[in-house]
Amino acid sequence: MNTLARLPALAVIAAIAACSEPVEPSAPIAVSDTKVKLEPLVAAEQPWGMTFLADGGLLFTEKEGGLKYLAPGAAASAPVTGLPPALVADQGGYLGLALDPDFAANRLVYVSLSSGTPEANTTLVVRGRLSADHTALETVEELFRGDLRDTTYHYGSRLAFGNDGTLFVTIGEGYKYMDLSQDPKTTHGKIIRINPDGSIPSDNPFADGTAGNPAVWSYGHRNSQGLFFDTVSGTLWATEHGPKGGDELNIITKGANYGWPTVTYGVNYDGTVITAATEGEGITAPQTYWVPSIAPSGLTMLTSDVYPGWKGDLFVGGMNGPSGLVLVRIDLEGGKVIGKEDLLREANQSFRDVVQGPDGYLYVANKDFDGIFKVVLAE
Repeated sequence: MNTLARLPALAVIAAIAACSEPVEPSAPIAVSDTKVKLEPLVAAEQPWGMTFLADGGLLFTEKEGGLKYLAPGAAASAPVTGLPPALVADQGGYLGLALDPDFAANRLVYVSLSSGTPEANTTLVVRGRLSADHTALETVEELFRGDLRDTTYHYGSRLAFGNDGTLFVTIGEGYKYMDLSQDPKTTHGKIIRINPDGSIPSDNPFADGTAGNPAVWSYGHRNSQGLFFDTVSGTLWATEHGPKGGDELNIITKGANYGWPTVTYGVNYDGTVITAATEGEGITAPQTYWVPSIAPSGLTMLTSDVYPGWKGDLFVGGMNGPSGLVLVRIDLEGGKVIGKEDLLREANQSFRDVVQGPDGYLYVANKDFDGIFKVVLAE
């Protein structure tokens, strides 16, 4: 979509997954004439998930503060009551958020959160009906609980609806349970697919429970914190945290294995090798990956014409790591990654989430205490 300046690929990441269509190990740098800056929207403390209502109102979660509502044109948000208590510890708290595809008629809101005790906890998905005055979630019901773990890291927790009305949910592997990512019978390190009422779709790959957990849609994930369903192409995209290096952008397909921890482009945080393999039989290769890491979280596709030349591209929030503190534009052409452009590095922000508003602009949430911002064109 834009002019590319190709850089040599690093020799240490030159391998390509042999079992799937080859992809470039390191996508070339994309160069764009479009420049953007941040415009403050609302204060927020550790915002995690965001979703806009059709009228411009914004619902968002705060890791400790729960669900909040920002009315159109308002200067401050207000709490939305009704959610169950969350386990707020380390990476746990109130996390992902999505509106029902038929929200205009049923006003249903879906929230993921960490639930339990530090010794026994999991990712929990609930839903409730947003009251007419936006102050409460009513008749909240539990839809899905992942398998228990005794760690407070790697909850996944992004939510996205498919065209058929089913709900995809990312679930992390709890950090120390990484080997269970390869076991379809557990929910550790998986993307699951459920019906809006929490029941299991009959066409899930392990629906009969014989070879895997009936809710599992894909496996071999580490900690996927970005999820976007493209309703036009029917493609489910996900970003995934690698260890030290090896963050990934994946296209998620039914029953596929994404390799963690049997293949990775990263290493342990202490520099020791997890595996020398970057490819494997039956392993689906990433569309692109990051070495060094950006700690990707939040993922959306621009469908508006607000930013010249960017329509149809993906946007990924980078939270941390040697290459993080950026909003990354993934330049797509024909559904393929042809380049990556780091945006807003000068803002020095840690981007937890990115969504498109009904006005066509992108909005980003800072993962710490700096709030939520509108991405506007810079003069």
